[in-house]
Amino acid sequence: MASPKKKLQGLVAATITPMTEHGEINFSVIGRYVDYLVEEQGVKNVFVNGTTGEGLSLSISERCRVAEEWVTEGRNKLDQIVIHVGALSLKESQELAQHAAEIGADGIAVIAPFFLKPWNKDVLINFLKEVAAAAPALPFYYYHIPALTGVKIRAEELLDGIQDKIPSFQGLKFSDTDLLDFGQCVDQNRQQQFAFLFGVDEKIFVSDQQLLSALVMGATGAVGSTYNYLGKKTKQMLEAFERKDFSSALNHQFCIQRFINFVVKLGFGVSQTKAIMTLVSGIPMGPPRLPLQKASREFTDKAEAKLKSLDFLSCTDLKDGNMDACS
Repeated sequence: MASPKKKLQGLVAATITPMTEHGEINFSVIGRYVDYLVEEQGVKNVFVNGTTGEGLSLSISERCRVAEEWVTEGRNKLDQIVIHVGALSLKESQELAQHAAEIGADGIAVIAPFFLKPWNKDVLINFLKEVAAAAPALPFYYYHIPALTGVKIRAEELLDGIQDKIPSFQGLKFSDTDLLDFGQCVDQNRQQQFAFLFGVDEKIFVSDQQLLSALVMGATGAVGSTYNYLGKKTKQMLEAFERKDFSSALNHQFCIQRFINFVVKLGFGVSQTKAIMTLVSGIPMGPPRLPLQKASREFTDKAEAKLKSLDFLSCTDLKDGNMDACS
């Protein structure tokens, strides 16, 4: 059975794929990105090539190169680098899984194929089993995101006996708002020591917004796009929760929600995440790849003002040219 260096827990940044204005991947800034996460946000786990990283908009060769850069630049700096290897094609997913193992990733994750969909638990597990078998030494995580895949098989049902079929299975990235399903996953698998990572995708909700509820129900960590730039703030909530200071934890949750609620009303997704990350970090994330559209200058201006009003961002946090880079 695969055994990670240590259990994947705490905050996991769903990484952005930086791009040039011409839509090519800007590999040159990934080293700066790693340092920023570790030194400025205190986040040392990453989830690469997922939804936030536009993984399914990249070619197979691009996904491999992005994974390589994160593993190379993150060596001796990051704790765990999990690579999303899900694809519509089983063969492509297996190729990506094998590549992740070869370059020294710490784990792989897979979404359900979403064009020709698995129609029940057994079919889905058979698909996942074949992908996991391509990298049997790597911890394997299922990326449950039914709002985007359209695969409505409940995570609770999927997890029942899953390690008998997939020995390397180590946990779940749960990107759904169904906390009943999430709670049953935790309750029915207490003996397995799985990682239960709460990670509601920003297209349907933001994981920050419900994280405290998920922690109460037994989440061991969280994967999210906002941890790229609100990691330090979210860690304050986690620390308050761990010391059982629930009043402080709730105050931190509400404060984060004020920003999330604001940007969701403006229209928040991958494009806007790239703009905010550029603004806060000073690292040019560039535009998204089509069919996504670049965030508007109006969005960025309003998001900046809100961050400042909540004391999430001071004028000294901004670097010259940030506004031009993300508008």
